[in-house]
Amino acid sequence: MAERFRRIAVPTAVVLAIGLAYLLIHELTGFALFCPIRRFLGISCPGCGVSRMFFHLYRLEIAEAFASNCVVFCLLPIALADGVFHAYRYIRYGNGKFCRAEKVCLWVIVGILVVFGVVRNLV
Repeated sequence: MAERFRRIAVPTAVVLAIGLAYLLIHELTGFALFCPIRRFLGISCPGCGVSRMFFHLYRLEIAEAFASNCVVFCLLPIALADGVFHAYRYIRYGNGKFCRAEKVCLWVIVGILVVFGVVRNLV
């Protein structure tokens, strides 16, 4: 069980450290990454605005975070809950496979993001 916890904890800590470093760099310098899809194709991808959303969440500016990317803002709690559930099941029981409900949830989220990506560029 300790080995499975380490397999989850180390990559999670690395991702969080990178995110924190990016947040600090942004707060200190104002530097922010650009969306390559928007820059080179001129359209907004479903993830456009996610960095701004997290910066606003960091500052507890909820309305601004929602305005930055409303769909990801609404899907984030569901995705986090699913990730925690999946990690717990893997650590506790060694089952790393997605259950049927998780697969359905994942495909629904992907479908919502695709529809959002199309609609935001048509409006």
